[in-house]
Order: sequence, then structure tokens, then C-alpha cells
Amino acid sequence: MLEKKKILIIGGSSGIGLAVAKQASRLGAQVVVVSRQAAAQKQRLADVLQGAWEAHSFDITSVDDQARLLAAAGRIDHLVITVRPDIKPAPFPVTDIDEARRAFDTKFWGQYRLIQAAQPFMDRCGSITLTSGIAGEKIYKGVATMAIINSATETLCRALAVELAPLRVNTVSPGFVEPKPREMQDYAGQFPMQRLASVDEVAMAYISLMTNPYATGTVLVIDGGARLI
Repeated sequence: MLEKKKILIIGGSSGIGLAVAKQASRLGAQVVVVSRQAAAQKQRLADVLQGAWEAHSFDITSVDDQARLLAAAGRIDHLVITVRPDIKPAPFPVTDIDEARRAFDTKFWGQYRLIQAAQPFMDRCGSITLTSGIAGEKIYKGVATMAIINSATETLCRALAVELAPLRVNTVSPGFVEPKPREMQDYAGQFPMQRLASVDEVAMAYISLMTNPYATGTVLVIDGGARLI
């Protein structure tokens, strides 16, 4: 169901985004891989992507970059956003406010503005898939900013599923994904699945949401049961 479909993947040159790009390209999609470093990584991308693809460097916080990217990409069937802000875990009383604002501008407001700007380019039978995370429902000390951003992203998903219909809007909520420090691997032994997720396992959720024509307003949790302990 993705053959010859154009998929714009924000944050697509590494981690979960790259895993989505690889799986989609194997299914015959035309993938547009976008990240801050995507243009510099074209040779690496060429080694792992199949069929038609392109790469663009892009800063999601830049309005000018958004306009340039959308003009270059043209018509889009599916938009996938997997960007992660650079924010260090810290207790709330000493969290750097400027760092928190930058995190919101990258992960929340960046996607908010991009989705608005992308509307004239989106196929109305297509989809948007956002990314939240376990620190939106299960609370951990030191990650209050990400908990709030992830919760806001899931609310945005539900709101846009109603406002932008029939365009479908969904969210993938990953748990802890490899690689992680040894102590996190040990902690994962308590999960029902007793291990961390691979990026490929999480990427399968994005493919599922893109290809299911009745899925919208859905938050698909892929955490190996981490929220249950």
C-alpha cells in the first residue's frame, strides 16, 4: 500500500526515522529523508535505501526552511515526524528554562508549524504520523519537559485527526529503544518483554499506521510493556 507513495520523513537520517525510511523504501515508497545532516549523509543513505529517494538538510525550527523543503518535496502522501530535541534530564527545580523552550520549539512548535504549512501539499487520503514517547504517560523523575511535550503531542494528534479529516493523524509512542546505557538494559529486564526495543520494531508501528486506512487519532504504544510495571 506504500508503493509509489511519497513519504516525507523528518528526522529520517538516523534512529527510528531512518528505520522507517528503510522499511518504506523496501515497500516501494519514494522516501524524502530530512534532517539537519541529511544532505551530508547521502552516501550512507544510498547504502541502505532502495528505489527512489532524496535527502534534504532541514531545521524544523526555521520557517524559511519549512517553505523551502515543501516546495522541493512537492505533493506528499505521508508525513512522518520523528525529531528529538537535545535536552538533558534534570530535576524540575533546576531545569534550564531556555533549554526547555528550545525543546518545545523543536519537537512541539516545529511540528505544529510544519503541519500547518504542509496542508496544501498533502494528499487528503494520506496521513501524518507524529512521535511522542513513554515519558508522556509514565512519569519519571528528571524528564518533566519531555513528559509535557509528549502529552501535548498526543493531544495535538487527536485534535488534528478531527480538524484535518479525512487526512489521518496518528502518533507512535516508543518506550526505551536501543542503544541505551547498561543500567537501562538491566532495568528493561523488568519489562514483560524483558529487553529494549530495536529501532526496526518501533518503525513497524509507523508503517502500520500509514497503511491502515481506518487508523486515525490513534496513539500506538510500542514499549514492551514498560508502562505496566
